[in-house]
Amino acid sequence: MSQLDSLIKYFPTGTTEGDRNILKDIFVSPEQLPEVLAIPSGSPRIIVGNKGIGKTAILEWLFNAAKKKRIPTLFLRPDDIELSVMQGVSDVATIKRNMYSCFLDAVATGIAQNLSGYLKGPAAKLYNESVAKGSREADWVGKLLSVLSKISTSAGRIDAKSLAADLAKTSSSESELAQTIQNHLLDEEKVFLLLLDDTDQVATLDDPNHLNRIWGLLLAVRKLTSTSPNIKCIVTLRTEVWMRLLRNEKGQRDQIDHFRPLVLSMRAPERLMKTILNKRIEKAAYSGGCSGRPPFLHFFEEDWMNLPTSTERRSWEQFLLKSSRERPRDMIQLVHHLASAAKARGADRIASTDAEYAMQSFSKERAEDLAIEMGFDCASFLDVLRSFVDLDFELEFDQLRDHLKALPSRFSLVVFGRAMKPSDEDDAIKILSLLHESGFINPRVTDKRMPDNYRHCSGQVISDTSIGVSAVHFRS
Repeated sequence: MSQLDSLIKYFPTGTTEGDRNILKDIFVSPEQLPEVLAIPSGSPRIIVGNKGIGKTAILEWLFNAAKKKRIPTLFLRPDDIELSVMQGVSDVATIKRNMYSCFLDAVATGIAQNLSGYLKGPAAKLYNESVAKGSREADWVGKLLSVLSKISTSAGRIDAKSLAADLAKTSSSESELAQTIQNHLLDEEKVFLLLLDDTDQVATLDDPNHLNRIWGLLLAVRKLTSTSPNIKCIVTLRTEVWMRLLRNEKGQRDQIDHFRPLVLSMRAPERLMKTILNKRIEKAAYSGGCSGRPPFLHFFEEDWMNLPTSTERRSWEQFLLKSSRERPRDMIQLVHHLASAAKARGADRIASTDAEYAMQSFSKERAEDLAIEMGFDCASFLDVLRSFVDLDFELEFDQLRDHLKALPSRFSLVVFGRAMKPSDEDDAIKILSLLHESGFINPRVTDKRMPDNYRHCSGQVISDTSIGVSAVHFRS
């Protein structure tokens, strides 16, 4: 195996599926892990985050740690939920009722396939009675809930400090995490853990009526958790989908106030991204027999590189971090692109010329990914991104606003279901809001604590106070 092959091993695709075999070696606990596990009693914790930020990795890490401690845990995805009864259903009441039944079916099937070892004696008999399709009694839901209670583990048997140590893997966060586990995950006599990933996949997102399916599933999860405080549930949802739920006038907007306190917005700040990058680089260097030089220089010709199409120089670390839009998956895929480019020219280490080549395909893929993510709110989003090709990397706000005001005169532009008008101040701000929400544009403000004396206001809602900054930084 060459040096670059060992690098590619630890920078595969950036997906949880691609990382699964090395997850135990490279997983970095996010700073928000205590908040993830601060599950409200009788309600689910809903993790909202951008695609590629690591939501699935967190659930898989928690799932594996819980199994190790013999905590009864189910990991469900929409593929596990049989939705045939939802075909042709559009009224909200029927969607809610059917989705609850479908969700409980998935839970029951999951128990049979993955937790049968917890079913002993009367609990096994009760379970068989509760899920016998075609011969269910009217009280089968009550019986299933009784089964969940019976197979829940006694909270007193779980060592919060030991579980925190497995989850955190860093002593600095273990104490806070252990206290959170004790106060929330183990706050009842028994605990049953339910993890639900990729919630949005129960719906076809370009159909407004289908958004009510997502609401139906969220309401089903909340209904189940409200029946028993023993059931601790964590649900993941992509940011753009949550924003569509908030905006959709045909949806359950009356439920927003009920769910907003349950939502945790996941972030990947630069310090976390840096830790993820360096841990993978170090593991790859160790795997490749690195000795006598720093890990980075095992795979890169020097510490610094020339930015593509520019004379500006930047450290490789900063280049990778700034090009990844606070998305670990993007950073992992960029390293993969760089290593592949170096291998293609027969080199054993990455150089600036590889960045020049790799960024062509990487940038194109990232722009297309963003266009897919934001396409439901703006079908012309890729055209909007392309309009920045000839602009400077940094813009004064007035320059940016003038550019956005001119876009509707260049091509048809519909945002949030409304046609944008040329030279309209409010419409320009709507376009800006969408660009900021996607992570393509980030305002920056002075911050002497940061290495470059500024920080980006990423992940914040655009408002009159947050857009009036001296410069806007965007990534292409």
